[in-house]
Amino acid sequence: MDFTLQLVTMQEEKLRKGPWLDEEDERLAYVIAILGERRWDALAKASGLRRSGKSCRLRWTNYLRPNLKHGHITQDEEHLIIKLQKQLGNKWSKIAKQLPGRTDNEIKNYWRSHLRKKTLICEQGSIQHSP
Repeated sequence: MDFTLQLVTMQEEKLRKGPWLDEEDERLAYVIAILGERRWDALAKASGLRRSGKSCRLRWTNYLRPNLKHGHITQDEEHLIIKLQKQLGNKWSKIAKQLPGRTDNEIKNYWRSHLRKKTLICEQGSIQHSP
């Protein structure tokens, strides 16, 4: 058995990690336009990107989908997140369905970095000031 050949083959199959290149984004979008958003492992292989199916799915879902909103969460969206989080708890995918163009991960991160502490302070203030 030729171990050098086996090593080269294993290196060729090694999946790429790290930041995505513009060319990879373009290729992924092209392949999705042809095959659709399904069977991510097969799609990843068909694209020739040397990325995992999960990596392709997350890249598409969180960054490349045409209907995604890019930019800051608006004040109206913030109020809706607070309201829905009180009703639904930390069910981020259910909350995201009420905010078109926003991902569940984006909403969760916004909650954790901006709103959780803010809502706790407001709730504590209203408890202390209530008769």
